[in-house]
Amino acid sequence: MLRSLFYGVRGWFVLRRRRLAMYWALRDRGDAPFFAFLSLPFIAVGLIVYFAYAARSTYDGSQIDAGKLRAREIRCLAENIYFEARGETLKGQYAVAEVTMNRLASPYFPDTICEVVHDTRWDRSRRQLVAHFSWTALKLRLESGSPAWKQAMDVATTVYHGYYEPVVPDALFYHATSVNPYWASSKKVVARIGNHIFYR
Repeated sequence: MLRSLFYGVRGWFVLRRRRLAMYWALRDRGDAPFFAFLSLPFIAVGLIVYFAYAARSTYDGSQIDAGKLRAREIRCLAENIYFEARGETLKGQYAVAEVTMNRLASPYFPDTICEVVHDTRWDRSRRQLVAHFSWTALKLRLESGSPAWKQAMDVATTVYHGYYEPVVPDALFYHATSVNPYWASSKKVVARIGNHIFYR
């Protein structure tokens, strides 16, 4: 029963298709331009839909990802400025930010700002891994609404985009004047700014 119904419907569609093909083959060609003109809006809409979906399928969100990465990197740089040099002059803050960026450019340090900031080294005297920037090993409170944080963000953004004059070219290390680390004697002094001495 179902099979005969299926064949009946199928036969009807085949017959209609053949009649349409026969009509198109035998009819007067005078209406062809009219039908072609009538189909143009449908073709245009179809092309618009096609290209819209094609563009959507090739968009991978890389611009959004790049924006998020940039914001995260600037924040890490600002945190380093804030915790390492918020009590320093503006020049001192630029110097700390510059050391961070110099490390990013060096093959001897990690490949992102956040990794550079949170990097560790083996301390032979303590026989353990020690943070390059000591604040990262501590649970410190960041006052995100403070003028010091706003200035750290401004400095970080400026340095990240390269809109500044270098103050400690090639410097990769620094320390507070109140300490004398074992490695200082093996480095060359670049500058002394505020309470920090910078080395290359």
